[in-house]
Amino acid sequence: MKNELKHIVKVFSNIKYVLLALVVAVMFYSLNVFIANYRAIIDFYSILGFIGSIKLFISLMIGFRDIIKISSFVSVLIISLMLGMLSSLIFYKVKIIGGKDKGTGLFSSLGILLGAFAPGCAACGIGLASALGVSSVFLAVLPFDGLELSILSIVILSIAIFKTSNSSCKVMLKQKMKGGK
Repeated sequence: MKNELKHIVKVFSNIKYVLLALVVAVMFYSLNVFIANYRAIIDFYSILGFIGSIKLFISLMIGFRDIIKISSFVSVLIISLMLGMLSSLIFYKVKIIGGKDKGTGLFSSLGILLGAFAPGCAACGIGLASALGVSSVFLAVLPFDGLELSILSIVILSIAIFKTSNSSCKVMLKQKMKGGK
């Protein structure tokens, strides 16, 4: 665990990986804001035009925490940041070894899928669940209104980050032993 944390710190000491993580996090957060408010944005497009709709979208992004439950907002932020971290680590790993290791693919894919599917309040209709037509009533029958899917996603993303960091760390050690980079 200690080596993985050192490896994560090493990767994120490079500004390009920090920026990549932030871009992915903002894109995922923006996607959630858009999915939750797409009807309003489309309706206001005819009134406000393109620039007005962009301004509305930015206002919705800033005020998103006021629109949804605090637990949903926190889970969307955590998942967004973790998804950004995972993306940067995967990009770094692919750069180092060419993506030959497939051990983290399942966890990465599952975490991303669950994080995108219902990253917060199912009753609010946030996430791809609402965009795909899965009724929020279906997810609301869960004991914590779908929040358990977000927690599961966070756990799986944590495992994926750990496994990605671990496998990248092993590859770097092998390269050092062979006299590589």
